[in-house]
Amino acid sequence: MAIIIPGSFHRSTALRVISVLFVLAVVVPDAGGRHQHHRHDCLPFTCGRLSNVSSPFRRRGDPSGCGFTSYELTCTDDKATIQIYEGTYSVTGINYSDSTFWVVDANISDSPNTLPQRIVPPYPTTTLNTGCHTIHIELEPASSRWSAFVNCSQEINNNEKYRPVACLNNTSRSFVYVLIGSIYSCYIDNLEPSCGHLAITPLHGNDTRVLEENPSCEDVVKIMRGGFAVRFPYTIDAAYSFKECRAETFR
Repeated sequence: MAIIIPGSFHRSTALRVISVLFVLAVVVPDAGGRHQHHRHDCLPFTCGRLSNVSSPFRRRGDPSGCGFTSYELTCTDDKATIQIYEGTYSVTGINYSDSTFWVVDANISDSPNTLPQRIVPPYPTTTLNTGCHTIHIELEPASSRWSAFVNCSQEINNNEKYRPVACLNNTSRSFVYVLIGSIYSCYIDNLEPSCGHLAITPLHGNDTRVLEENPSCEDVVKIMRGGFAVRFPYTIDAAYSFKECRAETFR
């Protein structure tokens, strides 16, 4: 039987995401107003198989000046895990050069009938700084393409965006499909009337091409087990970015 994440996204959540993503679409491409956050108050540590781990990461019980709370790792003898929204992910690598780290869904099994944990796009916190509007962003997936799994009470035959994933159908009247696209198209676009979101997760590399070619269940599981990159925390000087964007628009 398929493991299905119940419920669909609420309208208020979608509206909040639309607002956030509209701002990010304008300001994120402008690297001139983007600033990475690092805290170096604590010594590097080992976590699972990862060594020399430092800011923005921290461990439970570390002093408040060590790393960021949302980047807190749970360490065992052979594994480092992190909570991203409501899901648990294994951290398999950290790249301090490009300020990203790699995570894999800790609950994805080899079974061909499991879904990834639901991933929700980032909700940046907004603060005001001496007249400059600053957006602070944490745990943002470093992906431009996403996959959305939807559950439909009716079979979809007239929409090529809906690629069937038959092994996830848990009843004869339940049809699971995967949609591929930007976060806008996967999360915000109107679904078919009989459908609701089950899960949405970032893609990487050749994942998009594979999923666009009527993937088998084995393809889906392999891709979900591959994981994705997540960015370190950073802030955007939105006032600066909007100014530059406007200049580009009317040039």
